[in-house]
Amino acid sequence: MSAPDALATVTTWQTAPTCGGDATTLERLASRVRERPDLADVAPFWLAIYEVLVAAREELASSRPRLVWEVRRARAANGQPQLDFADLRVTAGPLEELVRRLEGAWRRFDPDRRPVQADWPARLRSVFADATLSFGQRRDLAFADALALLALVPYLEWAAAAVVPALQEHPPEWDCGWCPVCGGYPDLAVLSGDPPQRSLICSRCSSAWPFRRVGCPFCRDAEQQAYCEGEDSAYRLYLCGACRGYLKTVDARRLAPVDPRVERLVTIGMDLAALEAGYGPQQTGGA
Repeated sequence: MSAPDALATVTTWQTAPTCGGDATTLERLASRVRERPDLADVAPFWLAIYEVLVAAREELASSRPRLVWEVRRARAANGQPQLDFADLRVTAGPLEELVRRLEGAWRRFDPDRRPVQADWPARLRSVFADATLSFGQRRDLAFADALALLALVPYLEWAAAAVVPALQEHPPEWDCGWCPVCGGYPDLAVLSGDPPQRSLICSRCSSAWPFRRVGCPFCRDAEQQAYCEGEDSAYRLYLCGACRGYLKTVDARRLAPVDPRVERLVTIGMDLAALEAGYGPQQTGGA
């Protein structure tokens, strides 16, 4: 792929094939963890959290009418994501039950954590509106924000299941480094196809969207870019010398299928390496 082609704005809505968000995620995660003894300390915690999230998403899908979506083209043209908070149809009772289940799973591994009381619908609205209130975007999150962020995920994934097919069928113009579905920032990228194309993966709803092959999605710099390959050549860590941001990348030509929820955990070593080297969370000004 030539440099001009790599830097050009994406005009077709072709994204890397991704999967998961249901019970298959738990199966894949358990399988990968068995191959990675270095994850023994963190994997049980995230398996417990994922079990709650998968069950919550399945409950939403089974208890609600299917969401029908028409692409909001004016919003996309202005760099705004498709979803508003009202589209998630959050109600207090089920949300509070979900938070209690998440808190219970968390405290199994952190029993000294004090229980949290909060206006959970309001807290959820806050983390939806501020995409920097996200794992990977803040070095430290208040416990209440962490619980609200986790509780937001099933609602976002439920809505994204309707929004993403609509975007694929009627692609809008979108050249932003934040998610066209919910406004979250990417925490992964996936390379796929021949020649390779790049898709960014939302850290919140796990939706994929196409993005130019070369350049930092956070600051748009295309000159001060470098990458390191992991021990497994399916993984790369892209580093931006301009904004000091980083982006983990999975090569789907070497590893398929790609489940973003699994890859976030198995690449946690890359996060630690980037942070130790002085790279860190970057925001692009999305939702």
